[in-house]
Amino acid sequence: MSSFYEVVITEDAAPVKAIVHGIRKFGMHWHEELEVVLVLKGSIKIRIGENLYILKQNDLILINSKEIHSTEKTNEENMVLALQIHPDYYRYFYPEFSHIRFNCNSFYENKNNVGKYDLIRHIVAKIFWELNKKVDGYRLTIANGLNNLVSHLINNFDNDIIKGDNDRVLTRDIERIESILKYIDYNIERKITLKEVSEYEGISSYYLSHFFRKNIGISFQQYLNIKRLDKAVNLLLSTDNNIIDIVFQTGFSSTNYFNRVFREYYNCTPTEYRRDNRNGESQNTNYINKKSKSYLDVDRVSVFESLFKYLNLSPSNIKAETRYSINTVKENIIIDINKSEEKKYNPYWKNLICFGRASEGLRLSVQRHIREVQREISFNYIRFHGIFSDEMMIYNINEEGKVSYNWTYVDELFDFFMEINIKPFIGLGFMPSELKRSDETVYWWKGNISPPKNINLWTDLVKEFVKHCINRYGIEEVKTWYFEVWNEPELEYVFWAGTKEEYFQFFKDTVLAVKSIAKELKISGPAVSPGIIMNSTWLVDFLKYTKKNNITLDFISAHIYPEYIPTEETHEVEELLKQERQNQISIEESTIYHDKDHTQTTIRYINDKSQEILGLIPEIHITEWNTSSQFGNLIHDTVYVSSYITKNILDSIGKVESLGYWALTDIFEENKLGVSHFHGGFGLINKDGLKKPSYYAYYLLNKLGNTIIEQRDGYIVTRNNEDIQILVYNFAYFDKLFLSGDTSALDHKERYNIFEKVPSREINLDILGLNGNYKIRKYKLNQDNGSVYDEWVGLGAPENMTGEEIRYLEGISKPKISIEEVKIDEEYNNKICIPVHGIELITINKII
Repeated sequence: MSSFYEVVITEDAAPVKAIVHGIRKFGMHWHEELEVVLVLKGSIKIRIGENLYILKQNDLILINSKEIHSTEKTNEENMVLALQIHPDYYRYFYPEFSHIRFNCNSFYENKNNVGKYDLIRHIVAKIFWELNKKVDGYRLTIANGLNNLVSHLINNFDNDIIKGDNDRVLTRDIERIESILKYIDYNIERKITLKEVSEYEGISSYYLSHFFRKNIGISFQQYLNIKRLDKAVNLLLSTDNNIIDIVFQTGFSSTNYFNRVFREYYNCTPTEYRRDNRNGESQNTNYINKKSKSYLDVDRVSVFESLFKYLNLSPSNIKAETRYSINTVKENIIIDINKSEEKKYNPYWKNLICFGRASEGLRLSVQRHIREVQREISFNYIRFHGIFSDEMMIYNINEEGKVSYNWTYVDELFDFFMEINIKPFIGLGFMPSELKRSDETVYWWKGNISPPKNINLWTDLVKEFVKHCINRYGIEEVKTWYFEVWNEPELEYVFWAGTKEEYFQFFKDTVLAVKSIAKELKISGPAVSPGIIMNSTWLVDFLKYTKKNNITLDFISAHIYPEYIPTEETHEVEELLKQERQNQISIEESTIYHDKDHTQTTIRYINDKSQEILGLIPEIHITEWNTSSQFGNLIHDTVYVSSYITKNILDSIGKVESLGYWALTDIFEENKLGVSHFHGGFGLINKDGLKKPSYYAYYLLNKLGNTIIEQRDGYIVTRNNEDIQILVYNFAYFDKLFLSGDTSALDHKERYNIFEKVPSREINLDILGLNGNYKIRKYKLNQDNGSVYDEWVGLGAPENMTGEEIRYLEGISKPKISIEEVKIDEEYNNKICIPVHGIELITINKII
């Protein structure tokens, strides 16, 4: 708890910075900037000089330039918007401004003056919104808000002008406070007295005592105790030092005094505090925190509600603004089908779809969803993991200690796949309990992630599994399958409780075991996670290992998600968030999402490294891919996902063999099953069987032809014999605020305020070279057509829906289709308008 000069970085040449953050403790400091603090959620303590205030939700306070202040959390979580304005901005409009001290604190708000505080809330909310949306002319809008804010303050709030001697006194006092607090910091480990500090400053002890309380708000001794307790708490949690040593290291006069002061502040003994907080920390170190590391803070989803009510636009109007921009970009697409350079199109994206673990595929509800996907889209392969997990009951040891294999559930699952004409893409794992080397597990169903206690027992299992599949389905069939060795093994003690070197040997032994049955079988890996592909040497080391050991890779598998996932070698995100918590940088500076082209960048990197190290590019399979790696990320249910899928699938043509969407269904149990009907599950289909917009993206892509006539950013034109297909989309990525990891604009019912603002696309479409009679179908997929989540919100977002309500949503949540039959003489012309996140498909089919 020390004073320092806070450097405030202005926002894009604007003299203002807005920071949304959760406050823990921010010690005494000051800055040149005027600061408006608005509590969006919870409550905080804020001390200005000797005055202490408790600010609750929607309370605000103005901190003047050079005013010493500190903030601290109460016993509840909080979220605060801080708007900082440099006084020099107003120098030309109001020369006296830098000397004004305002008295603006909603602590004094009442029913007669609530309007003057509401106007400040409105202006602050508007400035924050404009800073993060950055539409054309936003700096002018911000400047207008800043001018209105100060004009309002000057005319409606008490203020004083500090000039001349008073200003010099203020500056001198600040310098003296900094000198005193620095002296205390440097000498905190020994006994410091008021008399000693007063002599150091050349003032009397009496004057120092009153001066300290007036400016810091607490007594000299209280401040010393707080500083020493802060250090003591850090030592309690980060070291094993005994209490006596900690007393000595923190400058307390005795153990008894330390214990008494500690109990006064923390209501427990130091020993109890260490025990309880260390245990709490260890309990929170779970798989989800380790795997995701994207810091999507789902506890912050409601903080913007307090801001929205002060904007001119209500939440519903903001949603409409996001959906239909008043700006429209007009484009012309002219295609002469007889003069275009055509190329064959392989719908590679149909090669792979995914679901969770093997045992989930035995459930009737999951099988129903898979059947429906196959009926309308028809994927070639389906990937899953957990084939060897205990719940599949394969590996058994009898009373005599002999191993026996039970293939009952495997047969049931694979027979189902054969029935619906889809092939398995099998993740070989997790470790059966009888083979485990250690007890580490992942997920609530406890898939064991350890290496085998005996590699020969593992390879025997793999061989027997492959032999059984061949005996049941035939060698020619099994030769078309894919076997993937483990899942994300680079995440040590998340998915692999061993070293990198142990995995490499494990991979080699597993590949050799499968190839010993039939060399034509396709086996590889390493199913590597997105965080390490370009941010560490793990994948490169893997490729070099296989090259050195003459292991032929039938394919390379990898996962791609847009979040930045740090590894042991890249700790930038953790450091940025640590700084953010200390209020040294704003949340906008701690970017944790990759850019919109991350999928293409990653695929290109894998291809380049394969060519560089192996001298060739084997099949590249992206065996997990989605708009987020986070279960429960609310964007998964939105229509945004459909344009994301469309853009990336079209951009990846010819670059990969598969782009496997994770996952097919919301019946998914890495975590416990989501409670809400639309809880942000990964699936194309929600747990009730309702098809999300993501599903319909594949549905429309499946109607494209097998020859590409023309493809540009935002559209593709294909043909199948004499039939023509035109698919156009309007993609918008996340805005700057959400890219930085701040999810406060995302909540259960409002999920579109996190995107960059892009205009609608108005396209004049001309297709030349058509002659004859045609049936023209138009499919529209957007928030109003085909988005079951948006229909559900419009219905009132009901939970625990009845069968009737679910069937109703199913009926109204489909892409809009219009049909006409026309005679075309050389040219087909149409005008289409596509809102943000929207997709439109036009099929032109020749009829006799």
